Amino acid sequence: MTDPAKTAAALTFTIQLTVPAEEGFGAGARRHMSLAMRRPRVRHVKQVVALLGPDFVRNLMAMSDDAAGSGASGGKAPDSAAIGCRDTIAEALALLTDPARLDGLTGILADLCGVSPEAIDDLDPADLISVGRAMFRFFPDLSGLVSTNS
Repeated sequence: MTDPAKTAAALTFTIQLTVPAEEGFGAGARRHMSLAMRRPRVRHVKQVVALLGPDFVRNLMAMSDDAAGSGASGGKAPDSAAIGCRDTIAEALALLTDPARLDGLTGILADLCGVSPEAIDDLDPADLISVGRAMFRFFPDLSGLVSTNS
């Protein structure tokens, strides 16, 4: 029998910040030394899908179909699949160069971390990478999409 404690999905991850993130000014100002990210829900996925658009989703689903077809039946070589993943991530990042889309993503991250978008905007770039990695930790099957070496 499977131990439920070992198979239960993670609900939160704490992200230690290398540089404190500031939120607010004056008497109500807060300094964050860490962020507690909650597990994304369907509403967050819907927001990300809306930000990236239908063409991206179509390409992602095609890549998923290719990955499902690989294996014993002789699908794509592992190097080809890794290149496809990198291309898909590059496409997502390119789509997010639009300021409105960036603000949308900031809002999603702020909601997941229980802070204002201002706190996310104040993150150090190295900490932003840690936030992205924490997001992928909720979905271990996607761990190949993000390198943990840096």
